[in-house]
Amino acid sequence: MCVSVGSASYGLPLENVQEVIGVRPVTRVFHAPSALAGIINLRGEVLPILDLPVLLGSEAHVGKISEARIVVVREAAGLKRRAGLRVDALLGLLDVPLSGLSAVPSSIAPAIRGLVLGVIPTSPPCAVLEVASLLSAPELSSLAGIPA
Repeated sequence: MCVSVGSASYGLPLENVQEVIGVRPVTRVFHAPSALAGIINLRGEVLPILDLPVLLGSEAHVGKISEARIVVVREAAGLKRRAGLRVDALLGLLDVPLSGLSAVPSSIAPAIRGLVLGVIPTSPPCAVLEVASLLSAPELSSLAGIPA
């Protein structure tokens, strides 16, 4: 699934996408890192909402607010953590196996290089994000009680 964050395009493996919901008001969490936009109640469960532009070091939203969405992602294995990722827009689906991804180019900022699995080479190019790495990002380590 390709999404827009700032002026860049990113991909999320469909095996990690649970659902897409409309943007709704979030409850801020006192003393939370800026990468945590807040929390919402999603069918009786507390769901943290991550501000993907902050995690990726992107510029502020430039598109139509009506196109913004929350992509609910979950780890396919391991801890099975879930979170909502606030994105500027959905761009569509691309059928590309992980083996079809190009290597991560050196032009990608070092701060996000560890979050990227590879790049979909078709036009427009799209960096595919690794959900487990996003949920373990250093900006969020204080939430898990892990020293940064």
